[in-house]
Amino acid sequence: MYHIKRGEQQFGPYSLTDLQKYVQSGNVVLDDLAQGEGMDTWVPVSQVLGFIPTAAPVVIDAAQQGFGAPSVPLPPNLPWPVLLVNYLYWIPGIGILVSIFVIVWSFILANWARKLSGKNTALVLMAMLPVGALSGGIAMGMGKTTGSAGLVALGGILVLAACICMVVAVFSIRSAVEDYYNSVENIGITLNGVMTFFFGIIYLQYHVNRLARWKRTGDLS
Repeated sequence: MYHIKRGEQQFGPYSLTDLQKYVQSGNVVLDDLAQGEGMDTWVPVSQVLGFIPTAAPVVIDAAQQGFGAPSVPLPPNLPWPVLLVNYLYWIPGIGILVSIFVIVWSFILANWARKLSGKNTALVLMAMLPVGALSGGIAMGMGKTTGSAGLVALGGILVLAACICMVVAVFSIRSAVEDYYNSVENIGITLNGVMTFFFGIIYLQYHVNRLARWKRTGDLS
């Protein structure tokens, strides 16, 4: 498997057959740089292919080929079990869906989704989580202190709304990942809806780890 470098942008991995096809279609030129498994340096594509003859360039939409559009960098490759341990530890202690650490990491993934899709939906929804949870907690605390059932109920509604925003934000990230990795970097990735609902960003981070491994080795298993 080979990666292609053009300026500061990198693409791939591609098989040798793919490289030959892209050169013949005109989407890759022989002066582009390539680096394959076991290679220490980048070399011109011409050296990898041995100066194969090229057909006349065919006008093909680069997006359809999965080449030519700049790839979006992955978020930090945090091992997903770290999120799982943090998640399980904090839920019984504070009675909120996620800890501060998990919320911060959720923002990181939501910002990544913004880069993938060009939409702020996940980021805006994720911002509503701490606001709703904090406001709800304050309202419930004041309600219990003053004996106001209305404030307690309002606090519960705010916390529930924050949780719903979290779930919708996670599914928005899922949608951005599937759209991007089935079009721009077409690798045919599918995220399970049930797993997304029950495990949220832990499940998403698991797939970020898979994508990071694919970037390094070309293996998506």
